[in-house]
Amino acid sequence: MASHHAEYNFDPYLRIRAICDVDAGRSTLYNNRFGRGEAEVHGDYRGLLHRADIDAFVICTPDHWHAKIAVEALRSGKDVYCEKPLTLTVAEGKLIHRALSETDRVLQVGTQQRSDPAFQMAVALARSGRLGRIVRVTAAIGAGPTGGPFPTTEPPPELDWDRWLGQAPETPYIAERCHGNFRWWYEYSGGKMTDWGAHHVDIACWAIEPLRYSSVAIAPVERRFPVPLENGRPCVADCYNTPTTFRVECRFEDGPELVIRDSAPDLGFDNGVLFECEGGRFFVNRGKLTGRPIEELESLPLPEETLAALRRGRGVMPHVANFYWSCRERSSPISSAAEHLVSLNICHVANIALRLDRSVDWSPANESLHGDDQVADAMLSRTPRDGFEIA
Repeated sequence: MASHHAEYNFDPYLRIRAICDVDAGRSTLYNNRFGRGEAEVHGDYRGLLHRADIDAFVICTPDHWHAKIAVEALRSGKDVYCEKPLTLTVAEGKLIHRALSETDRVLQVGTQQRSDPAFQMAVALARSGRLGRIVRVTAAIGAGPTGGPFPTTEPPPELDWDRWLGQAPETPYIAERCHGNFRWWYEYSGGKMTDWGAHHVDIACWAIEPLRYSSVAIAPVERRFPVPLENGRPCVADCYNTPTTFRVECRFEDGPELVIRDSAPDLGFDNGVLFECEGGRFFVNRGKLTGRPIEELESLPLPEETLAALRRGRGVMPHVANFYWSCRERSSPISSAAEHLVSLNICHVANIALRLDRSVDWSPANESLHGDDQVADAMLSRTPRDGFEIA
């Protein structure tokens, strides 16, 4: 298991036997917080892969490490709970698919909104047909920060900087590249698009599931980056480089429109998901579930089987509990890799469209771009540093 700042509530589902982090200060901190000071502390997860007393890995590293650890854990016979986003690139998702097909392991993604009753109700209502065809879903995921130029310094002695970088390009240590700020660097993440987008775009795609495998045209309408780009790649090494503000329109073939924005002041919200259907519109985020169709549920509730289908026959339960029961029953979790990668790949391709400042045509079923040039195709994968390849 790896440590992270997230306040996971593992009890009573999981017992933490070991905590691993390339930052010794962090591993000690989280051992005290989550392991009651009783877990073993390690600096390299590879020593834990083949231990018979460890059943599962919880991966809470920066994004660029997720896929490598997940694949190696699956192939070592471990079940995996991995923070979102599961991958850094589309190509990594194909490696995840392969590892899962070759093993009988369970992988659950930490898109915990899928276990939230409000989001489940929103998805069930959208899919029920009661409001007619879904016309548009707008996901507002927040603006990205600007920052820099930042100074280079020596890494702190407790941090193995080379191993923290992993597959990413070798670069001098900048404190703002590390820990909670890694999300604002293209080298390690995808900015808000794969941070909050992994949550809200997932909910949108869950609702339009029957259509989400059709081709989709992904077009940037507005974009702003904190640094100049050349062929879609950042030209400055000491500043945050993921998008700050953006609007991307995704048009499914014979289906609804999905709009991914930093905020939607014209619609009255800055974070959440708005469903617009032929028969009404409603809104959901982590604090609200509102709109006339929601109010009408009191007198005309949805059939319980509609919600039960979303929950895979289980009741409402914490996301970690869903992982636990999926492992016990050897069944698909509520947030599987296959489902997550459909929506996450749309976020990855939306980032490509933003960086190239042009529309791209994406096939979710084939996980490929339609007849695009080598520049866009090359962005579906990245060449890892020697020694950090994914097997």
